[in-house]
Parts: sequence; structure tokens; C-alpha cells
Amino acid sequence: MKSKLPSMHKKIVPLFVSLFCFQAFCFADYYIDRVTGRGLGLDGSETNKLRVIDIREWNYVIEEKGGTKSKPGTRELHRNSYVITFNENQIQKEVQRIADDTMEEGLENQVFIVLNVNSGEVFAIRDWIPEFRTKKEIVINTYGVGSNSAPRVGEGLMLLGQLHGHPKEMAEDLRNIRTVSEFDIEVAKELGITIFAVDAFNSYEIFVSGKSVKNSRALHIHSVEENGVTKNFIGQTFGKNGLNTFDFSTYFDSILRTDKSVEIL
Repeated sequence: MKSKLPSMHKKIVPLFVSLFCFQAFCFADYYIDRVTGRGLGLDGSETNKLRVIDIREWNYVIEEKGGTKSKPGTRELHRNSYVITFNENQIQKEVQRIADDTMEEGLENQVFIVLNVNSGEVFAIRDWIPEFRTKKEIVINTYGVGSNSAPRVGEGLMLLGQLHGHPKEMAEDLRNIRTVSEFDIEVAKELGITIFAVDAFNSYEIFVSGKSVKNSRALHIHSVEENGVTKNFIGQTFGKNGLNTFDFSTYFDSILRTDKSVEIL
């Protein structure tokens, strides 16, 4: 038994060092390109912020400031980038309004979750074009600003995701299905974004929300990501007493940090 102790210690020490190095590596700011939304890499800071920057500024630091992890390079990156922040409260309110309006009107309503690349704020913006709303589908108008551009829905507004309500099916021979539609899947893959669908129809699974306005109800949310992978019942709008409310900030922070790198230089 004693002869095994040294070997056990030898295994533990490298593991400890590896874990320490891994944790230390995590503390650096992560950058995304303001045009494509793709990852650029890390700087040399000791924080863990998410930032948006012009790729030309990133390349300049690589060429002229000793690289992105050098002290001069990190200072230059901080000076020419925006820290990405998430307005979760505002997003939740807009999402709830979309769900309420879809249920009340019997028409699909939508809201865009966007990143303002000129300020770093992530928030929700309502689409107010009534002629685009129907009982079955809704139109998303986007445009690009350059090669491989992420979709835009306004000046500086990069589209990260779209959320819409699925109204109650009125035809007697049809019923609502609790998931995203095939159309939702196609659009998510085409635009390279996440599409969320809310069950905005009456059901015994609806709960009165303690946080929302106008006696709004907590409704189930489903999603499909840009790769076509669907996930059902990922959370709810607001949620009774704040329980099971889907956290859009945590979700999009993770999505933006996903390694979908653009070619540098």
C-alpha cells in the first residue's frame, strides 16, 4: 500500500496545475467582429468581458502593438471596442408583450433581439409592420453590410435572434403542436440566428405570472438554432414568481462566445 502513495501524488500535482492554468486562461476579454458577429479571440486582460470591435482595429493590434495579449495591445483593444451588456429586464418585458398580443389578436407578433454594435447593448426591438402578421407566419426583413455580414434590422443593429408567438389554431380539424415550425427551422438556418417560438394559446399548462403586467401568463418557449437543432420547453415567459423564466442574457452570452472564428489577416 505504501508503495502506491508516491505515484498517487505524482498524478494529483499535474492535475492541480492543469486546473489552475485552465482557470487562469478563462480570465480574458473575448472579442467578436462588428460585421460578422464571429469570434476574433482573447486579449491579455484579467477580466471576462465580452466585447465587439472592428476587425481592422483587431488586425492593427496584431501588426503594430505586439499582439492582442500584450499590454499595449490590450489597452488599444479596450480603447476601440465596446463591452457587450444585456438589458434582460427590457427583453423580458418585450417578450411578454409579444406573447400577450399574439394570444389576444390571434396573429403572430414578433420581436427582434439585437446587438447594437455602436454601443454594445443587447436589447429587444419590436417589429411594428402589421401587414406582415398572419395566423401562420411572419416576415423578417434584414439586410447585410458587407462580406459574410450578420443580418441587420436597423442601423448598427445586428440580429441575434427572433421571437414570435404561435396563436391558437381555430380550425376544428387542426391542433397546436408545442414546438417550432418547419418554417422556423428554415429561417434560422438561412439567417444564421436563433428563432424562438412561444405557445401563445390557452392551455392547462399556462400559469398566472406574478411579475408580468395586465395579468399576463407565463407561456412555454421553444427554440431552433442556426444549425437546425430544435429544443422544446427551454423555459417560459417571466414564469410564475420568476421560476423557470428563460434567461436570454445567459443564452446569448454563450452563443456569442462560441468559437465561430473569422479569418484573421
